[in-house]
Amino acid sequence: MHLDYLEFYISHTCNFNCIGCNRFNNYLFTGHQRWHEHLKAHQQWAEKLTFDRYRILGGEPLLNPDIVDWIRGTKQLWPNTESFISTNASFKRRFDKDLYTALVDTQTVLEIGLHDINRKKEVLELVNNFTSNPVIKRTPLDLWELPNFGANWASSYNRIRDESWPDCNSVEEWNSLSDTIKQECEQVHHFSLDLEADRLQYYNISDDNGLQVVIKLENFFYQPALLKQPERNTFTLHNSDPYKAHEVCASKYCHHMMAGKISKCGPSVLFQEFDRQFEVELSKEDRELMMSYKPLTVDADEETTKNFFDSIRNPIDQCKFCPQTYAPEEINSSINKDKFGKRRVPINTHTKLGEVDG
Repeated sequence: MHLDYLEFYISHTCNFNCIGCNRFNNYLFTGHQRWHEHLKAHQQWAEKLTFDRYRILGGEPLLNPDIVDWIRGTKQLWPNTESFISTNASFKRRFDKDLYTALVDTQTVLEIGLHDINRKKEVLELVNNFTSNPVIKRTPLDLWELPNFGANWASSYNRIRDESWPDCNSVEEWNSLSDTIKQECEQVHHFSLDLEADRLQYYNISDDNGLQVVIKLENFFYQPALLKQPERNTFTLHNSDPYKAHEVCASKYCHHMMAGKISKCGPSVLFQEFDRQFEVELSKEDRELMMSYKPLTVDADEETTKNFFDSIRNPIDQCKFCPQTYAPEEINSSINKDKFGKRRVPINTHTKLGEVDG
C-alpha cells in the first residue's frame, strides 16, 4: 500500500490562537500523543504502508514532550521517506541540542509557519542561533517567475487604483510610480511589491551539517468547520453539500495518522475528539453521522483495507460538516487562547489522543 503523503498528528495542544485553525487548536483543545502509546501499530504499518513524504504536526508539535522520539522513531520506521515537521517556532526553549541533532540525523526539514508577519525578525534570529553557519536564500528570487503573478498583480492593483493613477504591470512600472501613490497603496490598501514578497517568498535555509529550515508566511486561514453559537456558548458544524465541500477543501489529500489509525483527513476524526472535550450541538442524525466515521486500523481485514485506500481521495458523508465556500481571513495570531465553549471534561494536557475520558 502506498500514499503520496501522510500527516502524523501528535498534539491537540497549541500555544497560539489562530482564527480559522482547521484542527481547532485555537481553542483550549488539549492532549498529546506520546510516542510509545501506539508504537506497535506504527511498527505494523511500516511493514505494509509506504509514502513519499510525511509531516509531523499538531497543534504545536514541539509542545509534545516526546517530539525528539517522534522525529527519530518515524524516520527509523520509514527511513527512505522525505520527512518534515511543522511548527510556529514560538516554544523557544525546545530549540536545543537534542532537537537539532534529531533533525540533522534524520534529515528532517524544519518548516516554520509565520502566522504573524511581525515575528519574522524574531524567527530569523532564532534560526540563526539554532543552526551552524546558516546560508539564507529567498525563493523564488523573482516574484514574476511565479505562475500568474503578473496577472494577479495587475488585477490587485486595478482593484485599488485611482482613476488618475498610471498602469502598473511590472516591477519597472511599480518603481516609476510616485512616492505618494506607493505610500497610499501600502498604508491604505496593504499592497506593495515588498508586502507581496513577504507574502509569497519564503526563506530556504541550510547549514554546515545539512539541516534545512523553511520559513513561510502563513498569516491567512480559511473559515473553519466549527461554528460558534455565542448565545449558547456552544459550537455547531456546517450543513454543506458534501461534494461541494470536498471540491474546495484544502485538506482533502492531507491523510492523517492519529493514535495509530489512518483517516481521510484531520477533521474527520477531530470532530469526534473535539466533541469529547466541548459541547458541539448537532441533530441526532448529524451526531450519529459524525460519530460513524471510522479510521482505518492496522489490523483491519484485507477487503476493508482495500476499500479504504481505493476511496481515500473521494468525498465522504462527513464532508457536509465543512464549509462549501472559502474566503481567506487574516489570522492575527495571539498567545491569548480563545476560551469560548462549554467543556465536557477538565483541561488536561496529558489526555491521550483518541482516548479522551469523560
